[in-house]
Amino acid sequence: MSKTPSETLQILFAMQEDAIDRDLQRAEDNILAVANEISSLLAIPFDAKTPTTDARLAHLLMVQARELSRRDRLAPEVRTFYAAFGAGHVAQDAETVAADKDTCAELSARMDTIRRREGLAEGEFWEMQHEGPQDYRDLTNEFGRVLERVADTVFAFVLRRYQMQEEADLFEQDRLLFETYREVGRRVIFPSHDEEIEKMMDDYFRNEYGLDALNRVRLRAKELRDQRA
Repeated sequence: MSKTPSETLQILFAMQEDAIDRDLQRAEDNILAVANEISSLLAIPFDAKTPTTDARLAHLLMVQARELSRRDRLAPEVRTFYAAFGAGHVAQDAETVAADKDTCAELSARMDTIRRREGLAEGEFWEMQHEGPQDYRDLTNEFGRVLERVADTVFAFVLRRYQMQEEADLFEQDRLLFETYREVGRRVIFPSHDEEIEKMMDDYFRNEYGLDALNRVRLRAKELRDQRA
């Protein structure tokens, strides 16, 4: 996530199409130069980040993803992972900004009123999501749905802005397949060697998409890792 998401998004979305096209062409000519600039931006300490550097990083992650999406020799799961990694970076910032605005701000104020009604101190929350009165839980669920809609809209928009129509269509039309591809790609590009973390990821994916989907992810990820080895 960016240090100052609102300012970062303003800079990113203000970029002209010709500037995007120039960097897309640059990536076609020299993807290594783009990757090296990404590495340099990722190495900037958090306190030294600026909206400009964060916007540049978000932009280049999408540029890199688009170039990799053109390479048929890469497995579709790997291409999807990079597309999702870049678009997810922007969508996370959009979620953060939306959480304090408009509908979410109204829902948050109503939740604050309920917490005060129930005797909670300022800044105090129920420890578990399922705790609290029903009207509070209803508002919490609606809050989450609004943020999800914001994130999904921005996610698909960014993919299309960087000429990844196929990935955007898959995201919108077959979410299960998209998420399966994304998770396979993650396990290939960033394999975890921590059993506890891997179990946590397994549990999350199984809870969201089912055991059959998890088994497909495991088998395909192993197949691709073996090929890379």
